[in-house]
Amino acid sequence: MKRLSRPAVIAAVAAITVVSLAAFSGTATAAAPAAKSAKKSTLYFGVSAAETGPYAQYGTQFQEAFTLAADQVNAKGGVNGHPVALKYQDSQSDPKQSVTVAQDFVNDPSIKLVFGDYSSAASIPASPIYTAGKLLQYGFNNSNPDFTALGSKYQWSTSVTTNESYTWTADYIKKQGVKSVGVTYLNTSDWGIPAYQAFKAEAKKVGLKITDAESVDPTSDDFRPSLIKATAGKPQAFVHIGYGPDAAEIVTQLRSVGYKGTFYGGQDVAAFDTTPAAAGSIEGAEFLPSSPAPLVKSFVKAFTKKYPKAGPVTGFEAGAYDALNVAVAAAKIGGTTRAGILKGFAKVKNVPSVVYGKITFDTKTRLPAAPQLTPTVLKNNEWVVYTK
Repeated sequence: MKRLSRPAVIAAVAAITVVSLAAFSGTATAAAPAAKSAKKSTLYFGVSAAETGPYAQYGTQFQEAFTLAADQVNAKGGVNGHPVALKYQDSQSDPKQSVTVAQDFVNDPSIKLVFGDYSSAASIPASPIYTAGKLLQYGFNNSNPDFTALGSKYQWSTSVTTNESYTWTADYIKKQGVKSVGVTYLNTSDWGIPAYQAFKAEAKKVGLKITDAESVDPTSDDFRPSLIKATAGKPQAFVHIGYGPDAAEIVTQLRSVGYKGTFYGGQDVAAFDTTPAAAGSIEGAEFLPSSPAPLVKSFVKAFTKKYPKAGPVTGFEAGAYDALNVAVAAAKIGGTTRAGILKGFAKVKNVPSVVYGKITFDTKTRLPAAPQLTPTVLKNNEWVVYTK
């Protein structure tokens, strides 16, 4: 899972790192006002993420995008004159660590909002602590619907839920004229199992036959016994419900056992994108870096300029970039206190987004209203719009 082209991630576990961000920009004539604005207190957002461990790749992607977004915000005067900065704690996306991190952030009065964690499995156990501390937990990458459904008014997300994503997948596969699929899914209670249940329910509804479904251990390195079972019924296509790294292993071993049907699955991460056997895979994407939308083009250009060795821009960077801008928009509406930011989240509308175009929350679910997915196919290590 390591992205070798990226700089090394922060090594200290559970240590706070303050990201120093650019000061206000301006001409020489604006020097005096800028100095005056700099006296305003810094608005700190916390980040609970995997800076080390097996998910460190994502922590790096998030940090790069947060830094870019904050630099841009500060260059325009911050939040009503308050510069924005980030404090990081390494949770390793481990539920035990994320709970400790949450308590540290709640006890730090300078923190007005927390981003994270990377996974729903790490975020959900920490939610009661954020709720008790009246500190908004922005799980922008959390797709488990329970994150907000079982949470309180302090849990918000801008991720498409697994239910929405895999309902879309079943519908889309059926529309492609496919009548049967074999399935593998991660045997994880927080994500893989409920995602499969959503897919299974929709497949039954639209008449898509599942010839066999096998749960798999994400820590395994040999999936062939499960894949042989899952393809024994000769399904027309194959679906894997999981993450990018395990999908890379699944699709490689799937081809090694002789299956040639279309593979639906994977994620836009280097581990999957550069896997030869993954070519031709199809998935529904929230973000596409090749989009002609001006905001997306501007974001991709700025990101690649700042991080020329980072590799392709993915939905993980896009989601974090959007998240910081949504938090800033909320703070501008409600104020820079914990209560003010919570108030602002309930009022933000049409925040410019590189993922959705614009973001408006459904205040009942605390999720994005009417999110859309785009069918994409992996070609030459890059996801592009699939139009068949």
